Amino acid sequence: MKRMVIVLALLAIAACTGESNLPNPTGKGTVRMINAMPGSPVVAFRIEERLIGQGNYKEASTATRWDDFDYIFNFESQFLGELMARTIASQAQKIETGMDYSFVLTGDVTAPVVSIWEGSEREWEDNETVFELRVANVAEANSIPGPIDVYIAPDGTAPAVGEEIATLDFGDIMAPIDMEALEYVVTVTRAGDPLDILYQSLPATFVAQAAVTMPIFDGDENDTASISVLAINALGPTADLIDATALPTIRFIQASLDLADADVYDDDLLTGLILSDHRFGDVTDDLQTTVGQTSYYYTPTGQVNTVLFESGILTVLNTRWNWIAIGDAGARFSVTYVPNRQSISIYSTVTPRHVALQHNLVDFYVVDADVPIDDENPTLSGVLYSLPSPTLIYAAGSYDMYLTLPDEKTIIAGPVRMDLVDGDVLEVMFFDNVNPAIADIVILPTQ
Repeated sequence: MKRMVIVLALLAIAACTGESNLPNPTGKGTVRMINAMPGSPVVAFRIEERLIGQGNYKEASTATRWDDFDYIFNFESQFLGELMARTIASQAQKIETGMDYSFVLTGDVTAPVVSIWEGSEREWEDNETVFELRVANVAEANSIPGPIDVYIAPDGTAPAVGEEIATLDFGDIMAPIDMEALEYVVTVTRAGDPLDILYQSLPATFVAQAAVTMPIFDGDENDTASISVLAINALGPTADLIDATALPTIRFIQASLDLADADVYDDDLLTGLILSDHRFGDVTDDLQTTVGQTSYYYTPTGQVNTVLFESGILTVLNTRWNWIAIGDAGARFSVTYVPNRQSISIYSTVTPRHVALQHNLVDFYVVDADVPIDDENPTLSGVLYSLPSPTLIYAAGSYDMYLTLPDEKTIIAGPVRMDLVDGDVLEVMFFDNVNPAIADIVILPTQ
């Protein structure tokens, strides 16, 4: 009771004096995080302990504005086996009124380097027809050895020496420039060699009275382009500028047990042969394809008088697709999707896919090597034929995979051994076997 009286008395004193020990802000500044760490999982961005954004590799968090005080900014990621997210870096920063701060993480997620790009928040007059642009180079892998030249010009303008807007080495960011708000193509070349084009965007429209920061990253395993470019509007949306030269790829997987050995064509005249003698169980490499709608036709090997199966796909630039021929003569179809092949440096990922028609529902086990499943629970219960399954995360080590009948310990496939190291990305498929009582677990070759 005495404690309550004292607290009430202190509150009364504060109310009477009307004074506070808290400082009074004089304005606000803008902050964001840019994750430029290849192999990074999601990074959380905190001001002190408050979450204000997050981002995967090649992503920027949403910009937020804060009073002009001193803060500690914290960056966190979830590590396997740890209940709480780990603080991977901290950075003290005084926010000044009218300033814009990008906290840029490079290096490795276990020991990031934090850089801060500072700039003034732009104030625009009503009649201005320009936008503000800054370009930065955060690509540190072999895709860009040495400095680069950056060009931004109308579509159809060839890069030429002296026309570059910046020459940037790793970690550099150019001073802001103003450009008329028009449609432009962004081109990246090796420094001093405008003919050595490393990246060229589709035409993109830049709007007036926008402040744009454009970091240039290394591509990741999901990209067919070696370079990725992000356009960050200071107070608006963020956009990927797609490489116009980065054609999509398709990996063909034959999982239809009763489909005869086939040649595969990409046109209805059956003149564009892309695969010969494609057999059940075959898994191809990534094959480059065109953008847009394409149909594929399966004919008996060496013949063009009969189409055994046909199906189509709609592809876009800079993507890697899986195409699975699945089902049987009564209901054969294709499953097409973009797998997530991004490597995460601090753990391994395993993505299973059930394409075994003879077993509509299965349980999937992943156990430590040589451990029987008798007393283990399924890793995934009731995995349904043809539908996607969640991606699983594992520490480095050796594991065995099994399939069983649903809600039983009756093994129909396995053990199949996985020897994983951090950064591995495995795609695993469950195939039919000529013996309908069993199935096969297949680890797809890495690309």
